[in-house]
Amino acid sequence: MIIPSSSDPARYRVTFFFGPETVEHQPNHLRCVFNVKKRSWKGGVQVAVDVALEQLIQVRGRIGYPAWLGEFLQDVEPDDHDDLISRADDLLVQALCTCKLNLALHNGLEQENQIIGAEAFDAELNRVIDERPGQLTDRIRLELDLSDVSDSDREGENNAKPEGV
Repeated sequence: MIIPSSSDPARYRVTFFFGPETVEHQPNHLRCVFNVKKRSWKGGVQVAVDVALEQLIQVRGRIGYPAWLGEFLQDVEPDDHDDLISRADDLLVQALCTCKLNLALHNGLEQENQIIGAEAFDAELNRVIDERPGQLTDRIRLELDLSDVSDSDREGENNAKPEGV
C-alpha cells in the first residue's frame, strides 16, 4: 500500500476562478486566480498565479504557438479569427498558470490565500513545457473544440487507397 505524501496534488480540489487579468501595479504581469481546497481543510483558499509577459512570449516561441494556432485558423471563417485568437491567448495564459499551480501543489500548499509570483517555479515550468508542450496546447484545443490537426492528418493517411487499387 502506497501512502500519498501530504503534497500529493490529488489531495487538492482546484477550481478556476477568473483570469487572466493584468496585475495592479505590474502591467507587465497577468494573473489567474484559483480556488484550492485540500481534503483535510475545512475551507478553501484563493491562490493567485502570476505570469510575466516576457515569460509568456518565451513560452509561445518554445512551443511553436503561433504556427500551431495558425494550423487551426485555416479551418475557421476569417471573420472569426480575431475572437478565436483572443480566446486561445487567454486559454494559453490559463494553462500556463494551471501548470505553475500544479508545481506548487507538488511542493505542498499552506491553507492561506496567496500569490505565486511570476518568477516562481521558473526552471521547473520550463522543463515541463519542454518535455510536454501538449500539456498547454491540448487544453486550448479541447476548450475551443478544435480538431487535432495530427488526428485529421492520420485519418487522411488511413483513408488513402493503396496504389494499384
